[in-house]
Amino acid sequence: MNLRLFLVCFTFFSHGVYSQNLVPNPGFEEFYKCPVSYNSSTDGLIAPGWSSPSTGTPDLFNSCGKGLAGVPVNWAGNSKANSGSGYAGIYVYNNDVKNSYREYLQARFNASMQTNEEYQVEFYFKLSSNSKYSIDRIGILLSDSSSNYTHDGVIGSATYEWHSNKPYDRRTTGLWTKFSYRYKAKGGEKFITIGNFSTNVQTKNFYINSSKSKEPLLAQQAYFYIDDVKVLQLSEKPVTLEPYRPNEYYVLKNVQFDFDNYTLKETSFSELQQLVNMLTKHPNWSIIVRGHTDFIGTDEFNLELSKKRASSVAEWLISHGIARTRVKAEGSGKKDPIKDETSDEARAINRRVEVFFIVK
Repeated sequence: MNLRLFLVCFTFFSHGVYSQNLVPNPGFEEFYKCPVSYNSSTDGLIAPGWSSPSTGTPDLFNSCGKGLAGVPVNWAGNSKANSGSGYAGIYVYNNDVKNSYREYLQARFNASMQTNEEYQVEFYFKLSSNSKYSIDRIGILLSDSSSNYTHDGVIGSATYEWHSNKPYDRRTTGLWTKFSYRYKAKGGEKFITIGNFSTNVQTKNFYINSSKSKEPLLAQQAYFYIDDVKVLQLSEKPVTLEPYRPNEYYVLKNVQFDFDNYTLKETSFSELQQLVNMLTKHPNWSIIVRGHTDFIGTDEFNLELSKKRASSVAEWLISHGIARTRVKAEGSGKKDPIKDETSDEARAINRRVEVFFIVK
């Protein structure tokens, strides 16, 4: 049995060919002046390309600064950037029934979205280490005009809101987490706004009793760092791929899961449909689906999670016409990494699903 890993997609078309990023200053590397403290300005300007849509005052952090607004150490916690030298920060929750203070980041695209075109929206977020509260959500608003609210509370309604299974997990809370959403444009959308669009009642929260933070500005709050914002138009262009072969492991490049989750993302479906097409074309082929995790978590937890991820893929294939007798799901947990886990990117690569084809 040949166990080489071929990092190829099972598509006759390249689903996920990206164009230029529509977001200016996506990593908050540019600034009007090097940040030295938390933001108290009322002009709404955060950084080139970025503003506040309300009277809330988002913050900017960069390694050029020291102390209160530095990177990695600053007033909100201690964190390296997801990439580069800087990131932004926003309040996403305040545990006070009389004060639903929120902060939002707003950017104008370099070009408007086109009608019925699909776009991939991504950014990374992370709970600051001085936050005494953790929450279960963050969202985006895509709009054709900018917002200009005269208050600092909850604004508008989200186009899409990411929810975690629980508001706090001691193994994963505080790591950079990827927000990812595929969006079909109405046409004319020019702005993205990032933040928590839910009320305090709607937002699930967790008080981090184990936190030793004594930062008074975060004693009742949850505060997220934000980095690497992308809005990319998707296109489908024909590409030439080497043929699929039995007795080879292939990594599914576009099958993705949120951290600690086994629910398939919508962006996975195009690649899975090509697996269905191929298995339909070769009725004497069967498939083994194998799930993998990164190294975070216990052996038992990761083994179970990897099995559930493989089962999610297997059940999708079965629900789309492939006989159950031709599909087998199994999990390997964290025992077969592709990359040494020295970064979030390496961990993401190790969180994967492989398939192996057998000719009967």
